[in-house]
Amino acid sequence: MLVFFIHGVNTTNPNYADVLTQKIQKELYNKDDVKSANFYSSFWGNLFNNKKKQTVSYIEEDFKLACTKHQEYESLHNDVYRYRKRRSQFINNFLGDFLIYQNPERGKEIRRSILEQFNLFKKDHSHDREIHFIAHSLGSIILWDILFANTFSKDDPAFLFREQLKHFDLASITTLGSPLLFFKQMWDIDFSLINLLLNEVNRKNILRWINVIHSSDLVAYPLNAAIKDEIGSKIFFCDQYVWQDANGTEKALNTIGNSDLAMVVGAEDAHSSYFYDNLDGAITSRLIANNLLGKTENLKKRCITPRLYRNHV
Repeated sequence: MLVFFIHGVNTTNPNYADVLTQKIQKELYNKDDVKSANFYSSFWGNLFNNKKKQTVSYIEEDFKLACTKHQEYESLHNDVYRYRKRRSQFINNFLGDFLIYQNPERGKEIRRSILEQFNLFKKDHSHDREIHFIAHSLGSIILWDILFANTFSKDDPAFLFREQLKHFDLASITTLGSPLLFFKQMWDIDFSLINLLLNEVNRKNILRWINVIHSSDLVAYPLNAAIKDEIGSKIFFCDQYVWQDANGTEKALNTIGNSDLAMVVGAEDAHSSYFYDNLDGAITSRLIANNLLGKTENLKKRCITPRLYRNHV
């Protein structure tokens, strides 16, 4: 089987999925029906970095101008425009990538880069025709666009990608920390478009799609209610909750009843936790392995993996 990753925002390391990949491989090896899997982590996080830096430089230039004009507030300048470091991090780590992809031409370039990497991957494994996709965060939006969206011009790389898929058995999709629910509202996404693609690609079985949500991930939301009436019987879909604390600080704050602050300090780690070398990553890898192998009965048994995970495996 071929497993192709698409990352989301704030990804600067091309090896972002290495830890999760190792955990998935271990899970696959521990199953009765062991299957060999080849993984590829597509990477577009180095594109358009200059645009994100440009935005921050504009902000800094304007702030310095205000400070120069009002020297009388010199000791209070950092209070006039608060949280500068955090704002810059937010732009560079989240908002920048999100806005860059919304630009039609830049989004098209990102899809083209992913197509080129997919072509290299399939060339290296030309005899393997079972394909699985794993997409995180904004990557789930990119995957939707590549596989299903019908709003692009005819020369968009998404359509070339779909032509390639006609030679594959599209077996499963896993979305991690996905904001697709909000994009359904913004773009009026019609999930029945999935059925159109499934009529054109080779499939040995129904398409399996699991949507994995960490308890503290403010970007991730369930999709079942939004999708169930628009997909046909050719799709198995389920939401899966990773019931864990994002970090020790969040856990401590929740213990003393400070849930608002706990939410803030846990959000960033929670959104990336699917890839961590911890219990969160272990749960994620177990869910993905079941999806890759078509263990739908295991996925149907429970949609919440509890804190006492080790007692349930």
